[in-house]
Amino acid sequence: MQRLTLAGGIPETLKGSIVALGNFDGFHLGHQAVVNRAIQRAFHERRPVIVATFDPHPVKYFRPDVPPFRLTTLDQRQALFAHAGADAML
Repeated sequence: MQRLTLAGGIPETLKGSIVALGNFDGFHLGHQAVVNRAIQRAFHERRPVIVATFDPHPVKYFRPDVPPFRLTTLDQRQALFAHAGADAML
């Protein structure tokens, strides 16, 4: 499982990836379904999977008056995404 940043770019080995985009904080069954769908499609198309998550939480920009909170850290999400079968987290 690779951990990518926008500043670091996408390695050649991950270009053409299927991307699951979402906050994925907590990684509940709905989040798992989105990521699993990306993984299934990538498997059939023989492509890698990147799970793109947000840091900081988008609420920081839309509701700056709301105190930030997280259900999972980026390290925890990375482990969850890896366990699900993703190749990288962005």
